[in-house]
Amino acid sequence: MDDHVAGILAKAEHPVLKRVIALWDAKRAGRKLPLRRDFDPTEMTYALGDLSLFDVVENPRRFWCRLDGTRQVDLFGVDCTRRYLDECFPPDYYALAYASFSTTVDEGRPGYYQRQIPYAGSIIRYEAAMLPLSRSGDKADMLMVALTPHWD
Repeated sequence: MDDHVAGILAKAEHPVLKRVIALWDAKRAGRKLPLRRDFDPTEMTYALGDLSLFDVVENPRRFWCRLDGTRQVDLFGVDCTRRYLDECFPPDYYALAYASFSTTVDEGRPGYYQRQIPYAGSIIRYEAAMLPLSRSGDKADMLMVALTPHWD
């Protein structure tokens, strides 16, 4: 485990996030990024409602949601499955998500966030890990997002 991942694990509060981050790290098996095919959903039943999976589309960069976790859908009130992220959220929230997703893709390493934001007329709180995945092993072209609401 490198220092960056260890630092994220030290900050993460929710046990589901800690398990998902540790699994992501183990699946790397010494590589910079794990492959998408390294993950078996049956190994992650404890987290399925907290996970979303995105394809990274370039030129221009957009994020296509393959699957949106049910607890994320409940938190935000929108299911992004089979849609682009920019089609799902208002511009202010999309800009925040885009920046987080893009940083993870550009750096090719996990991102971690605790946020309290105004959204759809209320304040929502959540903790999230952006975990880059690869189809080929050389670049981040997918993201697995683990998001747990109200971590306190």
